[in-house]
Amino acid sequence: MIVATAGHVDHGKTSVVKHLSGVDTDSLEEEKRRGLTINLGYAYLHANTDTRVGLIDVPGHSRFINTMIAGVSGIDLALIVVAADEGPMPQTMEHLEVLRLLGIGQYAIVITHIDRVKSPRVEEVTEVLQSVMGMQWPVFEVNNIDGAGVDDLKRYLLKMAEEQGAKSREGYFRLSIDRSFLLNGIGLVATGTAISGSVSEGDKLFLLPGNREVRVRAIHSQNQKSATGQAGQRCALQLAGIERSQINRGDWLHASAQTQVSNRLDVRLEMSDRLSFKVKHLCPVKLYIGAKLQPAKLYFLERQTDGNQLEAGSRELVRLIVDSPISCCRGDRFILRDSSESITLGGGVVLDPYADYNPKLSEKGKNYLLAMELPTPQETLQKLLIDQQQTVNLSQFKQACNLQDADLAAVLQQADLLHKTKAFSLQGQEYLVANQYWESAEKVIVGAVQGWHKENPSAEGIQSGALLAELLPVTDKGLYWRVLDNLVEQNVLSWANGCISLKGFRSQRSAEERQHWQLIEQALSQYSHQIPTLADLQNDLQLDGKTVEGVLQRAVVEGRVFRLGAKRFVLFQQLSRFSQGVNQLAIAKPRFSVVDIKNHLQLGRNSSVELLEYFDLIGFTRRHGQSRAVLDKTLPDRILTMK
Repeated sequence: MIVATAGHVDHGKTSVVKHLSGVDTDSLEEEKRRGLTINLGYAYLHANTDTRVGLIDVPGHSRFINTMIAGVSGIDLALIVVAADEGPMPQTMEHLEVLRLLGIGQYAIVITHIDRVKSPRVEEVTEVLQSVMGMQWPVFEVNNIDGAGVDDLKRYLLKMAEEQGAKSREGYFRLSIDRSFLLNGIGLVATGTAISGSVSEGDKLFLLPGNREVRVRAIHSQNQKSATGQAGQRCALQLAGIERSQINRGDWLHASAQTQVSNRLDVRLEMSDRLSFKVKHLCPVKLYIGAKLQPAKLYFLERQTDGNQLEAGSRELVRLIVDSPISCCRGDRFILRDSSESITLGGGVVLDPYADYNPKLSEKGKNYLLAMELPTPQETLQKLLIDQQQTVNLSQFKQACNLQDADLAAVLQQADLLHKTKAFSLQGQEYLVANQYWESAEKVIVGAVQGWHKENPSAEGIQSGALLAELLPVTDKGLYWRVLDNLVEQNVLSWANGCISLKGFRSQRSAEERQHWQLIEQALSQYSHQIPTLADLQNDLQLDGKTVEGVLQRAVVEGRVFRLGAKRFVLFQQLSRFSQGVNQLAIAKPRFSVVDIKNHLQLGRNSSVELLEYFDLIGFTRRHGQSRAVLDKTLPDRILTMK
């Protein structure tokens, strides 16, 4: 069990820890000289080999609230230390608010300096504190001079530790580093509280966000040499394969090599009840998560309905846009303070640690976050798959929830989802969808193709991207491609020249129109450094303008040619070649401009602009200000190449 102190400066927190453990946690020379705690202090209380209590002594001065927040993240119980002669003070109240926002659910009250007052005063302070905390928590009266009353507190903590038992070892090992140092004859040591999983000597871990591989040479858990460390323990890990200068406070040690980092987190935020002003949309904040402190911006997802300001006590779905990528998981708790780090704004829980770039929160997106807010992964998957009929990216879900393969299998079993769902793979990612949703998608796709043939009997089929655009309101994009492939494999549909048709369908185009199309197609294929306009083609061909325009319009509708912007036309083979060129450029230059594309593809500027706008539209690229990046490098192969 991990226990941290909390309370105002000079109320005797360090003294209580020393009486409990025999360790003076004020180890810095400045701490001894000034008589106050500056850094986090660590000590241990042992009853036997199976029962150990880790004690974290946090500073009580307002200037060191940042350090206090790092110390209480992930604890099991908080000791609220209050001096009998002064009673609850400002930092007592702020510490209580931080603990509440972090979701700490177990407390014990320690009334110190009882030798300075008479009994009625102790009772008065206790009554005030119980009223502030809203519950009747155990109270211990301690004399800081001779340690009277400490034995009762010690017995209580050991009893609580015994009753708590071992924590689950499910999930990958995760630890947020709060200290790192070099020891003579030992080497590099990193310490922190293990949040999940377990680690053994010789294991490989990954330091995030840099994803540097390290090896665990030795472990001390709960201040004892051990072959393993696990969730709920204070761990000191001797590391190999990394330098001290490469570790920062708040970095994570993680057992999974596939874990991602992100700078966008969708969260449930609860504003502090003590806040005396309103917080505005996009205001700068400081984010405390694990032992990490990061600047961020507060983005209100529901501002269109709830306004651009949040007031004390409000609870909202918001997005945190962090200055640099961090590691976290669904369910991690956090604290927000203002940009000057002087006021606690609120706190909450991470719902989606890998939020997409999306300025608006759709109804589907909101339902997803509400499902991620449910207490267990079982309930979340049940809500997403069965109730909401959503396609779930299992690869991402496992990472977001820190689930190993065996953990996920157990979740699916417990939620009774194995026979109700269908799994499929796409672009190296694993997905899960309800059987009912899969069957519905099949019917929708086949029905859309049948309807297309009825309205366009002369067309060879519907262009696959156009079919996707028509179905997106009712069918998930990833599911669409997999169901489409499956229908082709089952010979229900055919996919040729980029067009989808019913198996065995034959178009009813006239011989004259076929001849006109052959001339236009040949003219289009001659262009390499320009994407031609209707006027260009009319000048090239010995056909009247209305004939060229009419054939092109039908060709666009039928998916034989693409219209870019209002007047440019390009064959799907050429678009495929252009997309390959964009992918090649993105390898060397992940962020590229219109000029970069113009030079690389040797196109005119207007052609390059309209080409990139089309690629943005179909989801191949995404614009970021004046630059772009490839979003899905395989998408053109699925849309533009022959099947």
